[in-house]
Amino acid sequence: MKKFLKVGLIIFILSSLLAMPIKAAKYDKKKPSDLYTKAIAHLDKNQYGKAQKVLRIYTRKKKDDADGWTLLAFSSRKLGSYANAEKYYEKALELDPENKAALEYQGELFVVLDKLQLANENLNKLKTLCPDSCDELEKLEDFISSKIEKEKINI
Repeated sequence: MKKFLKVGLIIFILSSLLAMPIKAAKYDKKKPSDLYTKAIAHLDKNQYGKAQKVLRIYTRKKKDDADGWTLLAFSSRKLGSYANAEKYYEKALELDPENKAALEYQGELFVVLDKLQLANENLNKLKTLCPDSCDELEKLEDFISSKIEKEKINI
């Protein structure tokens, strides 16, 4: 009976997480370009395909913008283009190794790809960057925990 309650609780929690709108992190740029602003608007509406098209143009024009690469990776991941997402997160982190959003989202990608060791490495980097915690750290911890709980159910 207890097992059924645990399973029911986990299913409820996971379904609640899936029902929540997933939004990309917003970046406070002093003077965001029109393309960047347009991409954020698409992401806020979960229009990942449209955001991806805009962000491809944006990153061609602003090759050194780690936030642009992070958002391109985010939209690619949401569209299931994991190989591209992985490449774009690497580019973002090459430009800014302490980009907390890129570390969180790349960690989530690693979880989806069953690369939990790499996800935990990102988690440890976030713990170093956020000794008193931060949203990115907490979200990645929750994402990893939900994956582990899901695997326990399937055992």
